Amino acid sequence: MKNNPTHIVIADDHQLFAEGLIALLKQFDEDFFFTHIHRGDLLIKAIKKLNPQLILLDIKMPGLDGINALEIIKKENTGIRIIMISTFSDAETINTCLAKGADAFLLKNVDVKALKKTIEMVLDPKFVNKYKETFNKNHLFEIISMQYKITKREWEIIQYIKIGETNKQISNRLFLSIFTIETHRKNIMQKLKLKTPAELVRFILENNL
Repeated sequence: MKNNPTHIVIADDHQLFAEGLIALLKQFDEDFFFTHIHRGDLLIKAIKKLNPQLILLDIKMPGLDGINALEIIKKENTGIRIIMISTFSDAETINTCLAKGADAFLLKNVDVKALKKTIEMVLDPKFVNKYKETFNKNHLFEIISMQYKITKREWEIIQYIKIGETNKQISNRLFLSIFTIETHRKNIMQKLKLKTPAELVRFILENNL
């Protein structure tokens, strides 16, 4: 066993989920050391004593919800890595968590290999400066893609719409006809249930797509 095993706190009020998660993660690394806490307020009280390297934090918990707990912990313990793990999959919730300091956001039905990879990346000392922005941008696409059936091409066009480029400019960048770009925009708006170009731009900006 390592001299300094990685201490991971599972903050979730569902006992069976927490126990199952611990059992899975122990298969990856026997030197992971776990503590399970079922309330947000108890997590805040225990954090200084526990001093974990990583917290897997649920959003909906009694005592204090995960988002408020995240904000409090990150203000006082910037070195602790926090992965939000939740059933909530809307872009607003994801971006709120990331804005308040979460290092990553995962859905509770995440693939076990993806969970392992995310934990390894987040615990990498270079993660914050080198990988964080790219990792979470890619992961946001994956979640939005599942929720709205947005394709990679549509996501690419969304990024250009976000910086204010016209259909002509986007067509030149992607070597596609204006008609094709217009069709993609219509499909994006239909999938997002938006009616006007202004609503599309507002949705992109508000959800930080």
